[in-house]
Amino acid sequence: MSDSNRLRVSLVKETTFGTTPSSPAMQVLQVTGQSMRDRVGYQQSNIINDDRNVEELVRLSKSAAGQLPFELMFSPTTEALELLLGGTMCSAETAVYTDESATLAGGNKEITTSAGTSNVSVGDIVYVDSDAGSNAGYYKVTAVTGSAVTVEADANFTADATSVTMTRAARRVNGTVEDSFTIEVARLDLGKAQIFTGCVVNTLDLTVADEAIVTGTFTFEAANSTFQDSDLGTDQFIASATYTDATDHPVLDSLSVPEIRSAGSSFPAKQITLNINNNVVARTELGKLGAQSMRQGEFNVTGSFDAYFEDFTEMQSYADNTTGAIWFALIDANSRGYTFSLPTVKFSDAGADVTGSNTDTMVSVTYQATLNDTEDCTTRMQRWA
Repeated sequence: MSDSNRLRVSLVKETTFGTTPSSPAMQVLQVTGQSMRDRVGYQQSNIINDDRNVEELVRLSKSAAGQLPFELMFSPTTEALELLLGGTMCSAETAVYTDESATLAGGNKEITTSAGTSNVSVGDIVYVDSDAGSNAGYYKVTAVTGSAVTVEADANFTADATSVTMTRAARRVNGTVEDSFTIEVARLDLGKAQIFTGCVVNTLDLTVADEAIVTGTFTFEAANSTFQDSDLGTDQFIASATYTDATDHPVLDSLSVPEIRSAGSSFPAKQITLNINNNVVARTELGKLGAQSMRQGEFNVTGSFDAYFEDFTEMQSYADNTTGAIWFALIDANSRGYTFSLPTVKFSDAGADVTGSNTDTMVSVTYQATLNDTEDCTTRMQRWA
């Protein structure tokens, strides 16, 4: 018998699809469960037997798939969670940039940089650290000209010429990189493991809800799996593998949201979901069992949010078929976390239903993100270290 509290899920990025690297450095992923499993396809023979028996079930395919649910927390680069987030976005990461000698003239929403603006782009989320007024905070860049970075803000900055730092966190936009992983699901109490190869992130579902931990689920398509029935060392199930636990960081929760904005303004949200679908499909070939590669389809992003009803902004946008934008930050007590920005969205449904007495009126909106021509992306994710 196996105990769920003796489960260990770890992974490593593959260099060659479907092949576990030699002596792999496995990163342990902090999960809240797992449902990875083989997927075998059968077809019943249509031979007619006069005794009415089924002649045979013929195996035609073998692959694997499943889900790994998790609680979101900051994860340094190369750790398991960060590898999977990168695999979801299908892109490389641009390193963090910090200008420690920026200034604020005041009376506008511009940051004057000391080293030019080549490291900051329209659409980036930047953090401003300033001693003057209430300047400190997260802002979305709306224009970059010369040495000035203009941001989306509720009020003009207060002048500060001596103590301003502007940071653009490490950045990913959705792309076309095809990452695959080996995922090991080990039952340490039994000394057994199932090893999945050619694992590609198909979907990511993220939920940020009031008075709740931020949770998510990765869904995978995988090429194959093997069973390891014996321990090769001390809790080791792949030859010469090493296992590194995740760095300890606070779990992000609803109080970790310093900013959430829609159509350029903050709004009192109760919940927001983000759903990314890479439309991954296994490719098969005659004479070969299992997936030989994976096809990545459209990068499709949808979601929803619920907010206290204040006006008809979202409902009017839905009725008028106009585009908007959504971005939100998830930052822990140590100023580490993630921001997600969708520069172009259209609402696919919006309403403010009333379900009975003694309830708040909420506006409920579903949305879909599309390519933004200026930012040349659908989704921008930044990792705040």
